[in-house]
Amino acid sequence: MQSTKPVIRLASQCEMAQVNLRRVRHTFPLIMLVCLGFIGIAGSLLAAAPKTMGKSTTKAASTAPEELPAEIPAVPYLTLAIARDPSIHAELGLKPKQIEAVHAAIADVDETFWQLRDIPVSKCAAQLDSLHTRLLQGLKKELTQSQLDRVQQIVLQARGWKALVSPEVVDKLKLSTEQVARLRTALADATKEREASEKEIAGQSVTNQEQARAKLRKADAKRFSEVLTARQQTDFSSMLGTAFDLGKIVQVGCVAPELRGVTAWINSEPITLQQLRGKVVIVHFWAFGCINCIRNLPHYQGWQEKFAKSGVTIIGIQTPETDSERKLDNLQRNVVERKIQYPVIMDGASENWKAWGNNMWPSVYLIDRKGRVRNWWYGELNWEGAKGEEFLRNRIEELLAEKP
Repeated sequence: MQSTKPVIRLASQCEMAQVNLRRVRHTFPLIMLVCLGFIGIAGSLLAAAPKTMGKSTTKAASTAPEELPAEIPAVPYLTLAIARDPSIHAELGLKPKQIEAVHAAIADVDETFWQLRDIPVSKCAAQLDSLHTRLLQGLKKELTQSQLDRVQQIVLQARGWKALVSPEVVDKLKLSTEQVARLRTALADATKEREASEKEIAGQSVTNQEQARAKLRKADAKRFSEVLTARQQTDFSSMLGTAFDLGKIVQVGCVAPELRGVTAWINSEPITLQQLRGKVVIVHFWAFGCINCIRNLPHYQGWQEKFAKSGVTIIGIQTPETDSERKLDNLQRNVVERKIQYPVIMDGASENWKAWGNNMWPSVYLIDRKGRVRNWWYGELNWEGAKGEEFLRNRIEELLAEKP
């Protein structure tokens, strides 16, 4: 009889990843997002996508699950999120010079990773792999082999059970073709059960939710123990290493791209996001002729009135779509008519739109005191009862409560 003890330990490690990565759509890419989301870290490391309504410049991606063994969030995003976090730096015992090198390696790829967050992994896999390689090469310059190995262990924990059918794990554990097929079936069944359970327990007490998830963890342990041999269970446990609490990881999308190519400033002299470090910053993309954008404006104004004295700065980025929206005097008149009091910029050449990888009017992003994108929302905030205004308002208050 095969022992289930190693797998029960794996369930604890993998479930820790799933619990803390479940929150993500508006904090990390398809993280982390829909880890991102990260941790969003998993599927916005980012909470489920909201019901939104807005004007998109790209065809909406299918929400159907990708065929196994594709992983959401993709491994490169997990590596980025894990390498970035101070709790990981402490776990690795990094010295100041090493931390500086890690930040440099991340800065080299951060903005491009961010711009790819909403593109299906299948359509940008080669670019993600290239970015991942660059990131790992940067980390290798200062980290020891044992530190690099620990990073890989934590990444594997964050990947959860899906990692079992990835090529490197299949090879390491010497899984047979039959075992891989059974694992695929088990993963598909586990995913369906988890999705059904999450719908069923939505709105229930925290205690009921945790009990339901604990029951699923036991079911997963049994499901996978029936496929792996005792030796394979032990070997996989060794690959995972000591369990790390992924709940310590701060959900971050990226260091916010600096403002660029601004055609004009309204209600403010030119400022940079770097100058606003130490403040919570709200950036929203809009176009004054977009009805969905117009419906969001009262919410932004409400935040301005509520939080301006608390150290919150709002910046509206008007990226025009129509000829009328490209005329500065029209924008200036619209700002006055709608009594917008916070800074507004004209993104005439769409340089900020591109830098942020934005693809929808309206979109709003929250930036913490350290200049990092922490949450975002696409479309109308309260479309079909989505409660996006409340969601982001609560996040703003949380960011204000954080230490600079």
